[in-house]
Amino acid sequence: MAETSRTERSVATRADDHSWKGRIDTAVSRLRNPAYTGANRCFPCTGVNLGLTAVAALAVGTISPPAGALVGVGGLLAVWLRGYVVPGTPELTKRYLPDRVLAWFDKAPDGDALGGIDPEAYLRAAGAITDGPDGDIVVTPATRAALIDGVAALDSDDRLARALADTLSLDPADVTVRPEGVGYAARVGGQPGGRWESRLALATDLAVHDLFADRVGGWLALPADTRASLLGAFRLSLDSCPGCDGHVTLGSDTAESCCRAYDVLVASCESCGSRLFEVDAALAGGDVAA
Repeated sequence: MAETSRTERSVATRADDHSWKGRIDTAVSRLRNPAYTGANRCFPCTGVNLGLTAVAALAVGTISPPAGALVGVGGLLAVWLRGYVVPGTPELTKRYLPDRVLAWFDKAPDGDALGGIDPEAYLRAAGAITDGPDGDIVVTPATRAALIDGVAALDSDDRLARALADTLSLDPADVTVRPEGVGYAARVGGQPGGRWESRLALATDLAVHDLFADRVGGWLALPADTRASLLGAFRLSLDSCPGCDGHVTLGSDTAESCCRAYDVLVASCESCGSRLFEVDAALAGGDVAA
């Protein structure tokens, strides 16, 4: 009897803990501003607000240390949940921070995700690309045929999510994909898990990943960020759209974050308009443009 009572209390405690966790998660979701957090977080704005929070906390802390600590904690929570503390931060950041500073925030990590691998040489050795009649790089016929079939099979967001979960060895129930801004984003357990230029770009990455896993020795042994970089290089090599067979062209465009505008190099399909690859022109230098 006593054992049954203890079991019942344990079950009740776990249920109560779960209930409180659910309430906290709900409260956090209501307070969070997805337009400026997660995958949409603006790092220049975040940096400015963290600096302002630190200054305010130190100023108040000289008068009352406890009050200064509260200001600091409150500011950090606001930046985490809302993106920034000071209203109008994007306009203030755009107006008062030099573009070279804003561009620094947008730069990719200095580390070489390819680990010294030459992407063109790797894709050639994998049989994925070759030289076309005019000397340009083109996708091999066998790869193109397999890619078209693979993309066609990923014809719903649910299938994209399941394929992505399988690629990352995650529980499919934890992975979702959906349109976000002008691109497509994945979430894992509600947290940002990746972003692609379009739905077709995501489907292409997943289809090529499966193709390489079957045909290229050592593919799965590569680090995840190396594989991602090679998949991006493959998308840049596409001369025809894997979704509609339209012609893919390389051009330029202007992209905007919440506080700066910058030039990007873009590979997109002339027929369906799907964007297959995008990179900051300042980071790419002349390599992609060539």
